[in-house]
Amino acid sequence: MGSTFSKSESPGSPYHGQRLRIKEIRLLTIKSSGGVIKLNTHRYNLSEDPDYDAISYVWGTAPASVTVMCNNRPLLITPTALEMLKYLQQYQAKTATRKIWIDAICINQADQEEKSTQVPLMRDIYSRAATVLVWMGPSTPETDVFFVEFQDVRMKSKAWIALFDADRNRRGPAEEELPCDVYAFFEGLSHLLKNEWFRRLWTYQEIILPSKATLLCGESWVGFDEFLDFVFDGYFRSTYLAGIMNTERNVRTHTAVKSCYFIYFLRSSTSQRERTKTIDSQNVTVNLYQLRHRHVKEPVDRVWAIAGLLESNPRHSLTSEVDYSEKGRAEYWKTWIMFAKALINEPGGMTLLNIPPTLEPRASYLPSWCPNLSGRSACNIAIDWEWNATIAERPWFVRWAMFEENSEAKCAARTEAIVNHEKRFISTSKHDSQLRIRGFVLDIIEEIVEHRDVLDIRCTGYDKDSEEHMTLYNIAVGHHMDALDLARHVYYGKSEGVSDIPEDFVIALFLDHRITENARDIYHEITPKLATWFSASGFGSTWEQAQCHGQLKYTRGHTFFSTKGGRIGFAHPGCKPGDQIAAFYGGEALYILRQWNPTKGDIDSTGQASDDVQYMGAAFIPHLMEQHQRDAARIGPDTMFMIH
Repeated sequence: MGSTFSKSESPGSPYHGQRLRIKEIRLLTIKSSGGVIKLNTHRYNLSEDPDYDAISYVWGTAPASVTVMCNNRPLLITPTALEMLKYLQQYQAKTATRKIWIDAICINQADQEEKSTQVPLMRDIYSRAATVLVWMGPSTPETDVFFVEFQDVRMKSKAWIALFDADRNRRGPAEEELPCDVYAFFEGLSHLLKNEWFRRLWTYQEIILPSKATLLCGESWVGFDEFLDFVFDGYFRSTYLAGIMNTERNVRTHTAVKSCYFIYFLRSSTSQRERTKTIDSQNVTVNLYQLRHRHVKEPVDRVWAIAGLLESNPRHSLTSEVDYSEKGRAEYWKTWIMFAKALINEPGGMTLLNIPPTLEPRASYLPSWCPNLSGRSACNIAIDWEWNATIAERPWFVRWAMFEENSEAKCAARTEAIVNHEKRFISTSKHDSQLRIRGFVLDIIEEIVEHRDVLDIRCTGYDKDSEEHMTLYNIAVGHHMDALDLARHVYYGKSEGVSDIPEDFVIALFLDHRITENARDIYHEITPKLATWFSASGFGSTWEQAQCHGQLKYTRGHTFFSTKGGRIGFAHPGCKPGDQIAAFYGGEALYILRQWNPTKGDIDSTGQASDDVQYMGAAFIPHLMEQHQRDAARIGPDTMFMIH
């Protein structure tokens, strides 16, 4: 039989005779002769614990058009990769010379089968690396100033933050606490935060998995955790320092700063779970919501780019199914559904249903219960598990409004009664895309108040004196006041001429029943001022008033509703009068359902009565969030919901 070669193993390929086996990776050495970069790769088994650095960077949009010699054969790489290789060689000359792993070179990009076998190794590759080098591109005069001044400013800022925490009216550090060239310093920081690296999805797990990471820009570098610490602790966000940069630049760095917060949380936690660099099923929900805005080359990467961060059970079930074939990439939604099935069957996985819908229309090929993993969220992820969390676990800016004796014990009891309910049943099948959950109907939506412009989710990124900001803010206030009118109508039979504010309306605003009398009083104080407050801070207000006012941001985009049972609440956008409000055994939220077809009382394969429904989103209703409250309020028998 004559010899045959795949396209990737042709005699002219640098990978000829080096097809990777299971658990094998290629590692790279960089040499330079007369200014010309030369590369060599060798195969290693990960069980051998090779000593190497892994690179996290953005490929760029330019095609592979530059030729380098790799294993004495020509290899096309991108201009970005060539530029990075030159700086990496300089970095190694000043630090430790190790072998290097770079995905664009160490994985044969022309071999889809090899890519499918290497993706499951991403967790091992990045977690076993001696250091992950985060490449920010060449330096600028401003980034040079940033790196030179960084350690000094960082230490001075710690002292300033302590003063700010003691006096929140303090506007900024003293002049002597700033770098000698303050504008260039923060221009340099802004330049780093605007790097596409902070907006790519693959880079998320690449920075969370390693024990040590270094941020490298041109010939300068700093420990990545020190960089995160600087951003996370608020030195960059202070009123004075933010004022140095114009509005456009703040908008462009907003996403990066948010990314830093989540990376910081996962890298700095001391819990055993997070020392193992995994995201449990409950926290996957928050991560998926935050990662929607990150960029990927192909939709199927929405799953594979974070699969290495999952707990072992869903990770193993997913990575054994990696498919980078043309068909697998084209029918990416099948991977999304498989991903959702793997998560929702895990403890805490039902929180997947708390992910808000997107502004973009839902694709017909996704079942209603499977979240869209891309697109812009239509609202904040405000409806989650926090009403059952301890007060200490609530965000610091709302704790002042909360009180509950024996909070920890009561929280544990509420959670146990819901999450580990004996009737909990949730099931998916490989043969269809339906989700089967046991629960019961609580109420029916009667009237709704929809947000008229869901683009105003946070009302950030605009000049606060601009006409656009004022318009968006007025829309938000109008929605809120319409919701208050509906609440007054439900509780008092009318809204005109009524000045009192129903207590349940304030509970719904905070999405928690444990609000104090002080919080209710503060809300009464700010209500007449809403129409004249154009900023989230509420100019001239007290700190508590500003935080209460800021709480309105978290309900923007949500639909306020009343029910036939005389209740009020918030839900994800998209619900309408006639939709059912249901409780699922094991689910901490309430859920909005719409009849899928008129057929009722069908019998499914489990022998249980079932309703065919479509999932419309999560909901919060005061005094219905605890299991005993739900049991008392039911208007129908237990049902096996068949969610399409």
